[in-house]
Amino acid sequence: MAILIEILRATWEVFFVASPYVILGLGAAGLMTVLIPSEKISRWLGEPGFGATFRAACLGIPLPLCSCAVVPVTIELSKKGASREASLAFLVSTPETGVDSILLTWGLMGPVMAVLRPIAALVTSLVAAASSLLAAKDEAPGSDATTTDSPDQDDCCSPPTRSEGPGKRVGRALRYGFGTMVDEIGFWLVSGFLLTGIITALVPDDLVETAVGQGPRALITMLLLGVPLYMCASASTPIAAALMLKGISPGAALVFLLAGPATNASSLVVIARVFGRRFVAIYLGSVVVTALAMGYALDLALDRFDIALQPPISMGGHEVAGLTEAICAALLATLLLWSMARGSWRSALQELAGDLETWKTLFRRTHR
Repeated sequence: MAILIEILRATWEVFFVASPYVILGLGAAGLMTVLIPSEKISRWLGEPGFGATFRAACLGIPLPLCSCAVVPVTIELSKKGASREASLAFLVSTPETGVDSILLTWGLMGPVMAVLRPIAALVTSLVAAASSLLAAKDEAPGSDATTTDSPDQDDCCSPPTRSEGPGKRVGRALRYGFGTMVDEIGFWLVSGFLLTGIITALVPDDLVETAVGQGPRALITMLLLGVPLYMCASASTPIAAALMLKGISPGAALVFLLAGPATNASSLVVIARVFGRRFVAIYLGSVVVTALAMGYALDLALDRFDIALQPPISMGGHEVAGLTEAICAALLATLLLWSMARGSWRSALQELAGDLETWKTLFRRTHR
């Protein structure tokens, strides 16, 4: 019983500290949805060339597209004439980070990691796009992918009507930020907080350092942990922060933050359908190699300049207090409970089961 209480206490502490950044991120996500609707994205990026590829990578970094939105928007880019490189850059950078996860990274891991994370996502997406030039184009952009269901009118992908006034736009931003976004990431966010509490309460510092190791071994270990673990960008943040507090290097944490969201099974299926199955191997290779390279470069730079990079929070054993944190924690808890009551967590569990089945299928195909 004492162990359970300690886990819950550690979970609540990181939840309490992180909640203002999560609330701010949700509000920013809703605002961006109103300011940058999907039809504008298609118009900006629906052309070939490096310029469109770079814009796609940059736009995907802060854009808070939910998992249902990434697929149709990517397909729409391809249908409107965007190159495979631009579509792929958008597909890679969008799940790796977002305005919500960037703000959460700032709160839990500090400004340096908050800046490095989107830069690393940009580099990863551009490397993945460049690697697509090496892919044999055995399959045309999948016509079967165009059968993807269109989102509902209240979804993040729906275009605004021309007669939509300021009040309706604010309402739509609030519905998406504090409704759709919470439904999309709520289950994974709570899972991330719980895993953080377990790591903080139960895992000794020396065990993490011994198991994960240092140098290249630590990078590879975090890569092997992140690739099969289905976690969205926001949910992976508190886990990485807890592991850094337990002794892993910032570079290893960065590898985990990059590899996990970019290599989930759903993204692999989209890439296989739109760009061809052979391209999946090149996509995975570029993400893996770039994540390892960025993590190694970060650790090398910190060691060379003798910089100690630690999360600004200290989970475990400290009182946390503050009116802002208390209000935001209560609001976030209410939003999560309301989302769970609407059945969104059941959908997340079904999505997780589908991703596990997809991983099994991919594993069987690679071992034939």
